[in-house]
Amino acid sequence: MKNFKTWLVALMSALMLLGVATGCSNTTNTDDPETEESEQNEEGTDEGTEDTEE
Repeated sequence: MKNFKTWLVALMSALMLLGVATGCSNTTNTDDPETEESEQNEEGTDEGTEDTEE
């Protein structure tokens, strides 16, 4: 039973270390900041531009 607990603690420690390393990684976003949704809105969809006559 003690051997099982030792391996379990070692496995949990490795997974926690992996999670910390992943969370602290420095990644840069190389995608174009213009998304398809914003390009569609700029091309002429009249979303949110309805005129109301009073």
